[in-house]
Amino acid sequence: MANALRLVIGAVINVEIWILLCTNIFVLFCIIKGRLHLKKDNSVHILANFNIFFEILQQILHVFYVGPAIITGKWFFEGQNSLGVTIAATWFLGLWYLGSLVQMLFATNRFVVICFPSKTFFTRSRVFKFIILSCCAAAGMVTYSQILSPCCRITPDPNYFGYSYLITNPNAGNPSMYRVDLPLDITTSAYCGLSYIALFAYVLKVGAPTDARSKRELRCCVQFLLMFLTYTITWLTFFVYPVIGIPYPEAYAVTTVVFMSNCGINSIIYLVMNREVRRVVNEVFGRKGCTNLPGTSAFSRRARLSSNTNEKEFSRPHLAKPSK
Repeated sequence: MANALRLVIGAVINVEIWILLCTNIFVLFCIIKGRLHLKKDNSVHILANFNIFFEILQQILHVFYVGPAIITGKWFFEGQNSLGVTIAATWFLGLWYLGSLVQMLFATNRFVVICFPSKTFFTRSRVFKFIILSCCAAAGMVTYSQILSPCCRITPDPNYFGYSYLITNPNAGNPSMYRVDLPLDITTSAYCGLSYIALFAYVLKVGAPTDARSKRELRCCVQFLLMFLTYTITWLTFFVYPVIGIPYPEAYAVTTVVFMSNCGINSIIYLVMNREVRRVVNEVFGRKGCTNLPGTSAFSRRARLSSNTNEKEFSRPHLAKPSK
């Protein structure tokens, strides 16, 4: 019965991984084909593309190692402390740290663009610099937590249908968790949560946007908010479940399922909410009659071009002048 349950859970997780991996690859292809990443008036596409790219790298690890290991319930290398598992764990955790930092960049971008539309802070060059700094910071954190820390490190663990801490020195406590993992996760969720709360409070105060450009920026905000929520649920289940003392290893599969959802939700929302991506999708599948979505006609493109000559486009709502 236990083996059958493992097969069912493992099959669900692996199907989810494959579906979301294919979705990410397809959306990234559509973004590149539509040249959205080259748009100078909206640098947030660069962040979103980078996010999808490293989520693909995370899913590749899960496709070829974590997912199959969950089904078999066995280590593919010589145990949790082997070199192969250490490499996989470093890959996994480095991308997780990078994702945490990018979450804060997303929240900052939305807050600045919507609440301070006259400020041109997120230029293309600055976004590239932020990405490079985030990669360096993630590399530094994963080097400490996986290599330099006396104990302990997070590794993929098929026994818990996902991940667990490898305790190498019980007397050293868990400096990796208390100095890196928990502080980073809590800081990311708190910072993003407060940013989105302040942002929506601002929107409620000034009123809902009426122009197309402003509505698009707000849709991006909803997109990144959902990414933040799945991110927070992922690390909460990882840390809270052991504290609660749940004795069933199968329950920890929730962490993996939610984490894989977090890796794919960016692309899913792109497909659902982004008109430009949907236009490219229609072109890919040859649905020419659907390419002229609202806001994609030649006239509306010219209108957007004239209104986007400056990146200070997110206008505040104006009160109508009283008639004389």
